[in-house]
Amino acid sequence: MKRFFSQSLQKQALVAMLVGVLPIVLLTLWYAQSISYHQQETLLVYDENQELMLEFNAVKEAVSDIEKALRNNQLLESEQLQKSIEQKWQNTLTRIKILKSKLAGTDFVAKWQQTLINNIESADEFAKLVSQLNQFDALFDRNLDDRLAEKNSQFKALQTEFLIGLVFLLPILVIISSFLIFRICRQLNQVETVLSDVGRGKLETPIHLTGSYELQQLGTKLDWLRLELKRVQQQKETFLRHVTHELKTPLASINEGSSLLNSRLLGDITQKQSRILTIMEQSVGKLSRMIDDLLNYSAASHPESLQQLTQLTTLEEEINRHLSDTIEHHHVDVYWHINTSSTVPYLPCKLILTQLISNAIIHASHSVNVYITQNNNTIELNVIDDGAGIEPDDAHLLFQPFYQSKHSKNALGSGLGLAIVSECVKQLQGDIKWLENDPGANILITFPRQL
Repeated sequence: MKRFFSQSLQKQALVAMLVGVLPIVLLTLWYAQSISYHQQETLLVYDENQELMLEFNAVKEAVSDIEKALRNNQLLESEQLQKSIEQKWQNTLTRIKILKSKLAGTDFVAKWQQTLINNIESADEFAKLVSQLNQFDALFDRNLDDRLAEKNSQFKALQTEFLIGLVFLLPILVIISSFLIFRICRQLNQVETVLSDVGRGKLETPIHLTGSYELQQLGTKLDWLRLELKRVQQQKETFLRHVTHELKTPLASINEGSSLLNSRLLGDITQKQSRILTIMEQSVGKLSRMIDDLLNYSAASHPESLQQLTQLTTLEEEINRHLSDTIEHHHVDVYWHINTSSTVPYLPCKLILTQLISNAIIHASHSVNVYITQNNNTIELNVIDDGAGIEPDDAHLLFQPFYQSKHSKNALGSGLGLAIVSECVKQLQGDIKWLENDPGANILITFPRQL
């Protein structure tokens, strides 16, 4: 069986058609041929019935003629007429024997055997025979009808056999078709599952599709694609690690040097030099933040980030501590509303909340509200600020890398914040929405609860 289903879909469909459809086709051909043969036999019986009816009527007329001739000969006493009558009677007897042979075994013949003529010279005997033959009309007609009824009964039996065959074969066809469709759907579900895993970045598990030859070939090509994507991802991560390391070392030196000069430990500096040092420190800070965002962006797209779980209250403490300087600098209050005790993936949720809250703090006028609730098996993260809000025309660009709103107060940002959020939401298999809010912005994120 396994060997059969490993063949091509074309061969499987052909075999299924032969097993399921061919018996029905053969049954239909047999039924059509049997119907044709039965129709021919019925027509033959009908023609024979017509001939028998004509023959029976001819016998009745012959016997009636003989009876009349005998009555006439009783007056004429002609030997020649008597011989003619006897000859006609012999011919009539021959016709009667033929008629009986064609209707052998019927009630009509059985009763007719009792009708004998002892004296062929007696007109009364023939008159009696004519009367009996007239009485046999109904019996004769019934025997002819019985022959037709027998053919009709055979036709009904033929129909019954055909219907029984269909009742037996059609379920087999339905079962075979359903089983084949089920197998194909299951194979397609394999493809859907594999593509979903690859799309979510699960590149560690080798792809092996079972089923038809075409599906096995597709599995081989998808596994090659998985390996290529894995190689590209590893190259990207390696590149980011090397670049950030190579950038951070000189940046640290520049930052320390500018701080040392700015501290005037090496001597006094002019106002212009102080301004230049301040610009250098700001630029170094911006570049350092961009490097951190790049690292976070890379970490957000890694599947392993889902493995570590944490309490939401722990995240609240860490994020408040991390953003304390930003909150104090912008004079904004952050209010947390946590209505669930569920655990969540640590790194994705930390990056999401950090980016959304820091972005909301920058744009808010007075306050930022963070709502975290559980709706059945779904976690909802809702960050709302009372700032200028988001232009509807810009909503579709919010989660693009390096995009910055024209209302942004953080011109020194990298523009990767919401792109990092988007990557984290993808890893969580969730959904992100921008909701209208007046005043301010409202970002809602939903994702399945980790069981």
